[in-house]
Amino acid sequence: MADRTLVAYRREAGYDLHYAHDGVAPDALSPSVPFGGASDRDLSRVRDRLAPLGIDLAPERGGTAVDPVPLATGLAWDEVVAGLDYRAYDRCLRVAADWTVERFLVCYFGLGDRGGAERDPAGDGALVPLTGDEEPYAVGWFEGVKSAVADAARCGLVDEAGARSYMAGRARAFAGDREAHVGL
Repeated sequence: MADRTLVAYRREAGYDLHYAHDGVAPDALSPSVPFGGASDRDLSRVRDRLAPLGIDLAPERGGTAVDPVPLATGLAWDEVVAGLDYRAYDRCLRVAADWTVERFLVCYFGLGDRGGAERDPAGDGALVPLTGDEEPYAVGWFEGVKSAVADAARCGLVDEAGARSYMAGRARAFAGDREAHVGL
């Protein structure tokens, strides 16, 4: 499974957004290696499984951990939060002009895959700040919150608007005094 990361680089005109399919370590980003250095993506296991089916993948692309071709440029941070496809990403890195990096867990509020209505995933979730090694805990924590809320919605104890509001509140509570970015 991919580790889909949105990397937002602060530039003079706003943020430039880039994609890292297999993620990138925050400390791998610097002025000398702005896109995280060489990608360590190994497709040999996938190639081995597809070869007997007569499917041949394109040659390895090599390249960098972060795709150097931007998805968008010159966006305000509020535009990033409001327009982010929360279903498409697992995490987000915000890289400041001085190359300090803030890490965020991307929390998608949509309940379509858990019995709710399908919704547009753009702006539908929260960016929860992460510090140290709390990411594995945070991923499990949010999945637990979302599962419990989805069960409550399926049982008719809460409507989807209430479920979404509850998840937003839990994201803010998890962040504590750190800044969470919530879009509903």
